[in-house]
Amino acid sequence: MDEQRVSRAADGSAVRFLHTSDWQLGMTRWFLREGDGEAQARYSADRLEAVRRLGRLAQERGAEFIVVAGDVFESNTLPERDFQRALDVIRELPVPVYLLPGNHDALDATSIYHRRVFDEVAQKGVHVLRDSEPVEVRPGVEIVGAPLTSRAPDTDVLAEALAGLEPTAGVRIAVAHGQVAGFGAEVGETLSLDAVAEAVGKRAVHYVAVGDSHSTQQLDDAGRMWFSGSPETTDYDDKERHSGNVLVVDASPDAEPLVEVAHIGQWNFRAMERDFAGVEDARAWLDELRMLTDKSRTCVKYSLRGTLNLIGSAELKRGMEEIAPSFAALYRRGSGSEVTVVPEDGDITSLGLNGFPLDAAEQLKARTADGALADEDRRAAADALGLLARLAGTGK
Repeated sequence: MDEQRVSRAADGSAVRFLHTSDWQLGMTRWFLREGDGEAQARYSADRLEAVRRLGRLAQERGAEFIVVAGDVFESNTLPERDFQRALDVIRELPVPVYLLPGNHDALDATSIYHRRVFDEVAQKGVHVLRDSEPVEVRPGVEIVGAPLTSRAPDTDVLAEALAGLEPTAGVRIAVAHGQVAGFGAEVGETLSLDAVAEAVGKRAVHYVAVGDSHSTQQLDDAGRMWFSGSPETTDYDDKERHSGNVLVVDASPDAEPLVEVAHIGQWNFRAMERDFAGVEDARAWLDELRMLTDKSRTCVKYSLRGTLNLIGSAELKRGMEEIAPSFAALYRRGSGSEVTVVPEDGDITSLGLNGFPLDAAEQLKARTADGALADEDRRAAADALGLLARLAGTGK
């Protein structure tokens, strides 16, 4: 089937291309900049490498070109080093690439696309879709862009781009950036499915490549309108559920497009929640973290709730400290995460303390159960007791 599609594309009756979006080259994440920033450096390098993988995939699959449906760059004010490295990767792509300004890199007065270098790289196959005039890729294949001219558009620029199009006997691909009602609202619900259906019905457009959502998703029943998602994961899986992908699209004048989701991302962002009722739950949680693969490219934000005795609390904290360096990021959520330390009979004895440290442990234990104290004071006492347990080597 793949060989058939490639031969059909070669005779002009169909075309294969890659649909991608939301590269946001130059993106940083605060939790990756912690410490020495080593994780952020690797993340930035891997985001550039994702663009190179797109180029290799295009060659392997016989794609004629790549469309990037907005947010190629993180912002219009990238540091020069980030911009130059990004542009170097883009201009090295082995097939032509068509870049659409999105909300992060809008075509406004400050746009990054006003730089003279984009006129130069157009000769090397790097094209910016600055307006909605159809662009001929080759005879029988056109691209129509709907570029954003502001970060928060208040009109349906895609509907405006489609409205004046005449029917075509070839293949026409529209490229847009924004949201459809019911599919999220990062930049507002500005794209109309009805406008797309009308344009498809009169054979004015055959596929609509959309960006903005970083998760891959089909947007209409016929499969003519898709979010490609970002080629590298950018957020946790409680928000971004199907990313790290690119779409391989086969479009023809007389049939519904064939769309294949190809996964190319390397990073994982996990949002995890666990409830503890005892030390066995804490140990199971630590084992689960240890079993995760490719930790150096994995970020975990977690919420832990429940109760542990003194020994369990010390074991949990020590285990987390041992595991954390393996991950790109491992941190507790700022809210909704609280494990209460409830000392049990025998906990203090197990510490093997004597003298002043033993007296301090007994006093702290008493404060954790003192109903006359404020909750904050009892928690502080429990934390101090947990620290004392760890220093004493409980659970070793």
